[in-house]
Amino acid sequence: MKRGVSFALALVAAVFALHSSSSKPKPESPVDIYQRSWEKKSLTQQRSLEANLPLKDSTFLHSHNTYNSAAYTTAFAYIDPNHDFSINDQLRMDIRAIEFDVHWYFSMDGWPWEWGMRPLLCHGQDNHLGCSSYDRHLSKGIDELNGFIRANRSEVVILYIEDHLSGHHQDALNVIKSRLGDLIYRPSSNCQDAPVNITRQQVLNAGKNIILWSGGCGTGEWQSWVYLKNNVVPEENVSKFTSYPDCGSQYINADAYANKMVRFYEDRTNLTAWFGGGSGKTTTANMPEMIKCGVNLPGMDKISPNDGRLASAVFSWAPGEPNNYGNNEDCAMQYSSGRWNDANCANRYRFACRNSAGQWRISNASGTFADGAAVCSNETGGAYQFAVPKNGNQNQKLVDAKRAAGVNDVWIRYSDISTEGVWRE
Repeated sequence: MKRGVSFALALVAAVFALHSSSSKPKPESPVDIYQRSWEKKSLTQQRSLEANLPLKDSTFLHSHNTYNSAAYTTAFAYIDPNHDFSINDQLRMDIRAIEFDVHWYFSMDGWPWEWGMRPLLCHGQDNHLGCSSYDRHLSKGIDELNGFIRANRSEVVILYIEDHLSGHHQDALNVIKSRLGDLIYRPSSNCQDAPVNITRQQVLNAGKNIILWSGGCGTGEWQSWVYLKNNVVPEENVSKFTSYPDCGSQYINADAYANKMVRFYEDRTNLTAWFGGGSGKTTTANMPEMIKCGVNLPGMDKISPNDGRLASAVFSWAPGEPNNYGNNEDCAMQYSSGRWNDANCANRYRFACRNSAGQWRISNASGTFADGAAVCSNETGGAYQFAVPKNGNQNQKLVDAKRAAGVNDVWIRYSDISTEGVWRE
């Protein structure tokens, strides 16, 4: 074969191979696959149940130093990351409280004549030691949050800004306002404490999706956009947490659980391991205990769809449930374990009844699901109502009440009778 013909054939083969490889569908990432998972569906339903609870009674899965991720690692920046996935991917994994450490520091982004002091996302100390001039601009992180929220307007996200701005709050606020200004739930007065008694639904009803927190009052206009986190218990690392019912009481008392937002965090950076003495780790063992205790901000580093901790944050449905087995399971009941199952509404169980003080009582009578409202009310003169646990602590209190009554399984007021797959109280 002549050399020219051989070359032409080789070129055609190469072009064909390139076309074939480019036409293949891109493999799904673990985060893409997670979007169809039982964990995703269950956590979404749990947030729906919490929609009308005060924030102090709600759960916001939290990532510590959200911006410090291997997704952004270069030779000069984020070389000791807390996370493997991007900010956007962490949000897609049901993280609803994120943390940006913002430093006023010299940036070498762009052409040399564009260099200068900027608000950067930096894992550094108060004096900026540890920051890099190649760290990402605050706008890059805000853009990811903005993109996620614009596509998910039914979600509420807490953004905690650790302030190292050296007084340059307006510069940072200008970045935030230009992208998120219409989405931020603002304080009604300057330097207001975090609004722990409002609900997610109130935020959404106001047409907002983001609550900004910071540790200090800041300066100027910042004070009317960012809440102080005084109503958030000073964060403790997860090594100080103890299982239910103690719940780390040596460090956080019952009053704090009842009236503030409680946060436990972990830090898996090498720097912490080498010099900080360790923070403990959030695991598949202690995550369910934090949910039972009512920890509002259970923190995670290195979160992954496959590491089991997202699944362990589910207090409600048993794995694989609800499955509408036999196409006739439309009513929810709670097993002795505390997990939920969808069952045939004609089955007979006793009922979960709750009073206005949040106390649970197990009915004396059993019946079908439809009997629940009448049984709970009639047995108590209207003092207790047929109810569903709306957070992990309520769910555990119902488990405690069942054990005290010697009962295993009860109906809870939750069904998809009206529309298959749409569960309502």
